[in-house]
Amino acid sequence: MSVRSTIENVLEDLTEDELRKFKANLHDYQVKPGYNNIPRGQLQKADALDLSDLLVSFYNEDYAVEVAAAVLMASNCKPQAQRLLRAV
Repeated sequence: MSVRSTIENVLEDLTEDELRKFKANLHDYQVKPGYNNIPRGQLQKADALDLSDLLVSFYNEDYAVEVAAAVLMASNCKPQAQRLLRAV
């Protein structure tokens, strides 16, 4: 399974409120130098598939997993973060 698909599967497991919190925290996440945050406008209407595409396109596969896991932890979604890290 690809990294993008793995991220998508984990994000699809979130409730609507958890997904909204994930998107807010993702926008505010302090990314490494050389990377940019995904614009809020692109995040607002994004579903799990869109978010996984955005994460991989903005951050490459390895860093996308790191960012997604950290943002899941910050969003009180620790089980999903652990599942993501185990799956890749």
